[in-house]
Amino acid sequence: MKISVDKTYLKYSIYIVLTVTVLYILYEIISNIGFILTTILSTLSGVTALLAPFIIAFVIAYLLHPVVDWIEKYVMGNKKLSRLGKSYKLKRTLSVLVTYILVVSFITLFIYSTYVMIGGEITKNLNIESMIESISKYAARYEEIFTTVSAQLDKSGISADVKQQLKQAVDAVKSVLSSAVNGVFSFTKKLGGNIVNILLGLIISFYILKDIEYFKKLYRDTTGILFKKHTNDRLHGFFEDVNTVVSSFIRGQLLDGIIVGILSSIGLVIIGLDFPILIGMTAGIANIIPYFGPIIGSVPAVIMGLLSGSPIKALFAVLVMLAVQQLDGAIIAPKVIGESVGLHPVFVILSIIIGGAYFGLLGMLLAVPTAGIIKLFIIRWANYRKRPSKSSFE
Repeated sequence: MKISVDKTYLKYSIYIVLTVTVLYILYEIISNIGFILTTILSTLSGVTALLAPFIIAFVIAYLLHPVVDWIEKYVMGNKKLSRLGKSYKLKRTLSVLVTYILVVSFITLFIYSTYVMIGGEITKNLNIESMIESISKYAARYEEIFTTVSAQLDKSGISADVKQQLKQAVDAVKSVLSSAVNGVFSFTKKLGGNIVNILLGLIISFYILKDIEYFKKLYRDTTGILFKKHTNDRLHGFFEDVNTVVSSFIRGQLLDGIIVGILSSIGLVIIGLDFPILIGMTAGIANIIPYFGPIIGSVPAVIMGLLSGSPIKALFAVLVMLAVQQLDGAIIAPKVIGESVGLHPVFVILSIIIGGAYFGLLGMLLAVPTAGIIKLFIIRWANYRKRPSKSSFE
């Protein structure tokens, strides 16, 4: 017996079932959004931890690649040195080795210099005990300053309301400074805990830099298989633009930070501040963060000036850091960095605030190049929308 089916009724029934199913799935997702997000973040965290050596290796290789290319071209390309290795692979390997020796030497010198400066003087008798004693002395003086300020406020004749507001402000400043110090120690501890990942990253990055042409060919072959030629060309163009934005920003900021660090160190040496090179280079590193970096970098100089027992040194430290920042903003940064990402200052500040709020110091460092990449993507997507006949964005 043949059963007749009402196709219209069947179609609407399927629509209703699918709609109810989708609504139920959405309801379950929304109801368990916290658990889902936690699971996703936990999974991503696990994957990131697993791939940490490779992420570190990629970052190291990306930063050192221009240095290796320069050494390969101008040092290993020298007629006398070219006799050491006529093959490309040997020249490349020697270039990577020279780069690693230079970087490791610089890091070792920086760590030793920091150790010496924290100890308080350059002597052959410098040891861990003297370093701990120096840190303890400044920590005690740090506590003494805030205790003295609070005591003076209690003895002052100002009104209770104003006195309470000032004490709260003093406590807030102390809390912020303590958090900053604890953050530095916490970061150092995490860095020490990831020493194995860092060492693995160094080893992996060595092979990436040595065989960079192999990985470039592997990338081109893979994208050639996955995408059509027109789309592949557009993707290559997009990633080249991304590389230009990121590399020009990072390398420009690093060079600018080094210059600011050197100038700050010289200025702090002239005014006789303790640990001038360490504080100056800290200011240079902080200067990598646009707008907020100069403020962050000036704080250690002011604190050290106050801890020295001579408030006039704190004033001189402020003047030195202000002069360096004015010189940087007017002459150095425009020449070294320029408009590397092409973002309006409002969007730069917004990206730094968002990056710092969600990802801390690392978020502040990566906020501007990330915003530049987003801007680049939006521009290309807008151009693609204007030409709908194109099969890829440009």
